[in-house]
Amino acid sequence: MLAAAETLLRERGLAGAGIQQVVARSRAPIGSVYHFFPGGKTQLVAEALHIHGEKARALIQGMLADETRPLPDRFRTWFRTAAAGFDRAGADKGCAIGTVALDLDARHEVLRRLCRDAFDGWIASIAQQLPWSDEAVRRSFAEMVVVAVEGAFVLSRARRSGRPFITVGEWLATILERLPGDPGRRPAGPQRRRHREMSRRRRPSGREA
Repeated sequence: MLAAAETLLRERGLAGAGIQQVVARSRAPIGSVYHFFPGGKTQLVAEALHIHGEKARALIQGMLADETRPLPDRFRTWFRTAAAGFDRAGADKGCAIGTVALDLDARHEVLRRLCRDAFDGWIASIAQQLPWSDEAVRRSFAEMVVVAVEGAFVLSRARRSGRPFITVGEWLATILERLPGDPGRRPAGPQRRRHREMSRRRRPSGREA
């Protein structure tokens, strides 16, 4: 039942993963649904989302944890693997967390918090693999990666091709290759003063803004 719910969420979002649809997909007696999930659809969806979120987090950690390979190569492999998996699954499945997040309204606070926590968990997992000293920089880059993943799902579904994942992975890898060794590290002494002066010069004036 949870597997059926997870698949339906990936294919149809929250609206398409009702009790009747889960029963039809899983072939479980409807009484079993209410026996194991007395909280009804909200409980069933919440547990399916939790499973999906943890599987995604484990996948991220597995893809990025191999420190014997350059970090850009790890990102390329991750997104190429995602592209292949998307195509192999029929090119019609999104991220369950992302599809549900788009369906939420004020009635779904429990599910909203669950989606938020899943995204934050992915961001933390990515950030801890980035070799930079500034935690804020690591988390900011990791958040961009999660945004890129979700956008790749949307474009891939529209095109029915996993190619957008490859595009994203190549750009992220290129960015990582071209970044300084530690982009969050502040220069010391006279270099720090020059760095601040250059930052002020690059900052638009109030009139230009």
